[in-house]
Amino acid sequence: MATAIKAIPTLKGSEAKEFLHNAEKAEHDFNVLKNHDQHPFCQMACAILGKAGML
Repeated sequence: MATAIKAIPTLKGSEAKEFLHNAEKAEHDFNVLKNHDQHPFCQMACAILGKAGML
């Protein structure tokens, strides 16, 4: 018996504009940093990878 493939949800209208605006703002804020290693998410990733022995 075949399983139906679910459609991928697509943002439209104001939701799509808001998502794009937030994505561009996040990208701009990240690019403004002079040292990306100081970003909290980068520090968190380093801590996780360090605990896993991957650094």
